[in-house]
Amino acid sequence: MRILVQNEWRNKAIFAVIILMLGSLFVSRAMLSMSMVLFIAMTTLHSGFVQQCRIFMRSALLLSISFLFLIPLISGLWSADSREWAEVMVIKLPFLLLPLAFAGNWKLASKDNRRIAVCFIVFTIAACSWSLAQYFMNAELINESYLRAKTIPTLLGDDHVRFSWMVFLAIWIAVFLAGDKNAAGRKRAFLLLAVVFLVIYLHLLAARAGLVMLYLFAFCYALHKIRTRPRLAFTVVTGIVALLLIGWFCFPTFRNRISYNLYDLSFIIKNKYRSGTSDGNRVASLKAGWALLSEHPFTGVGAGDVWHQADRWYDKNINGIQHSDKLYPSNEWLAHGCMAGWPGILFFSGVVFLPLLRRRIKNRFFWVTFHLSSICLFVVETSLEMQHGIFIYTFFSLWWWKWHCFEADY
Repeated sequence: MRILVQNEWRNKAIFAVIILMLGSLFVSRAMLSMSMVLFIAMTTLHSGFVQQCRIFMRSALLLSISFLFLIPLISGLWSADSREWAEVMVIKLPFLLLPLAFAGNWKLASKDNRRIAVCFIVFTIAACSWSLAQYFMNAELINESYLRAKTIPTLLGDDHVRFSWMVFLAIWIAVFLAGDKNAAGRKRAFLLLAVVFLVIYLHLLAARAGLVMLYLFAFCYALHKIRTRPRLAFTVVTGIVALLLIGWFCFPTFRNRISYNLYDLSFIIKNKYRSGTSDGNRVASLKAGWALLSEHPFTGVGAGDVWHQADRWYDKNINGIQHSDKLYPSNEWLAHGCMAGWPGILFFSGVVFLPLLRRRIKNRFFWVTFHLSSICLFVVETSLEMQHGIFIYTFFSLWWWKWHCFEADY
């Protein structure tokens, strides 16, 4: 009886800390770090830690995610800048510690996981509302700024890429909850209204990362429902087309964003670099990454030296480039290739594609679409090289696995 009471209080504490982590994600990097430390401590500091490590080592999913820590860790053997390498390893620590934490013999009740999901949706709506307030106070100025690669102010340190990722995840979760047969009428109505609000906001924000993930999810959802609910599938496809038309005719930010992207693309087609352009900087970073990989195909340059070596390539190959225009190689495969060569690319590929092969997980459609959308983001962004991106990918992947995996997976 005493053990049951202890476990009950422990699960309540874990539930509270998860809510704290999700709230901290929007407001403070320091709070996010402290809440993660608290979560890891609560789930690992106990008498069954040795058994927990055994579970961690036996789980292909948990072990594979930890490789995202091990790849840069091993590359420290040939990193010249040990200080930069140490800073990279601190940022990457959640790849090792969060899988270990989720390997613990604890599991929240389904109703608690649903509460966590609803809290995340509410947090996201509040964050989007703050962002919309900033927009409406300076609408004309912000609309014009979209012609210069700027966006509506957002939380997460104005990181619109990672912020749009979280907005998409809130939509993804809301669709899952709304589709539950046991969802009450009022709750389903709230969830559907949340989806509408967040989808509209995502088009007003016009961040391509979030929009691509949204359209990919909507297309997959239509295919998923085409046999069982063809009318719903048709409605979703029609909605995709309607959203594009509404975005173009009703949202100046969306229209200006497309206009700017076409302008930026014209320079890329001509193979001309123009300072300050969004895609131009990204293409230049890809060239820098490919050059480093070509020079060091088997080992890379080490996690501590990627930025320094890329910086030298910029100075040597692009005249007059400003420091603010220099980007880390904007592709996760190239980033890991620069760290550890082609072996790093192969290991990274195994990590991100392995979840797609998992069969023993409930609600597998949502599991697969989460990872497919993440893979699309990794093609054009280096979200796994920064705190917010690392937390979003690792936490939501492991939380969903813990919630929906079969008991035999423990």
